[in-house]
Amino acid sequence: ESGARTKTAVKIRPLRLTPITRDRTSIVETTANTIIDHNVIAELKAIGGTEALFNRVASHFVEKVPTRLAEIEGIAGSQDVGALANAAHALKSVVSSLGAKRAGKACENLELLARTGQAFVARDLVDIIVFETRAALVEVEKLRSAA
Repeated sequence: ESGARTKTAVKIRPLRLTPITRDRTSIVETTANTIIDHNVIAELKAIGGTEALFNRVASHFVEKVPTRLAEIEGIAGSQDVGALANAAHALKSVVSSLGAKRAGKACENLELLARTGQAFVARDLVDIIVFETRAALVEVEKLRSAA
């Protein structure tokens, strides 16, 4: 059928692999800094002169993220665009608290599309959000262990 539409899969490549950076820092360390903005972490640790605020925010992050991810994944298959926008906004608030910029941007993109009535494939955008948010969760757990 010449009138049939085909869907083209687009591969998302969040990481650019190179062996080492100029200062001999591994790409894994460089990538970790793009998952979580370490300036945000440093600011949290600097407030009050201790790591207490960072530890509280990190604990909140680790506690809330799985619930928020489950919520947005559950809504992704529904037709409730408003609920999807609200779930994306709620998750964006949590991930932004620790500088998870890529996860936050993915949430922001979904929220904007849903609120402005633009066409989008919810499952594809939610998959990106899940990927980025899980990467952030791993990095936050590493930071908590190192603190």
